[in-house]
Amino acid sequence: MEITYKKIPQSDKEQVLCLINTVIGRLNNPDFFIPYEPWEYDSMFDEENYAYLFGAYEGDKLVGMMQLYVSQDMVADLKQELNIGEFNVCELGGALVLPEYRSRGIAIELGYMCGATAQERGFDYVVATAHPDNRSSWKTTARGLDFVKETTLPNGSVRKIYMKKLN
Repeated sequence: MEITYKKIPQSDKEQVLCLINTVIGRLNNPDFFIPYEPWEYDSMFDEENYAYLFGAYEGDKLVGMMQLYVSQDMVADLKQELNIGEFNVCELGGALVLPEYRSRGIAIELGYMCGATAQERGFDYVVATAHPDNRSSWKTTARGLDFVKETTLPNGSVRKIYMKKLN
């Protein structure tokens, strides 16, 4: 069956939660994914103040997702780390694909959707982070972005940071 891509409607929230739990539960290294804070589950569909949520579907089944974080509060630490505090910055994140659907370009396509939205919204930069040992994330989520540095984030997570100037 063909994979289709679209914004995830709030009516699919249960599928989003199931996807998150399934993928995170199967990770070889739990440090690959920074866990969601409890309040984030209630904000997932707030495009103006939190993030855009894009999904990959096989029929009606959600098989992958990625978020474009637009909240400047969410990216404040990255802006400071990269010395781009005066710019409008968004972050690619929350990239999750069911294991049986990987290696089909799903995360790459979701990344393109996020990038197009970032440009439409007039962001100056898009950033992404990945655990240093998570090679899949480097190749998909950070595709088209330049490696900037490796650092330890304030939450203690070690991450490679990637960035692209948009405007």
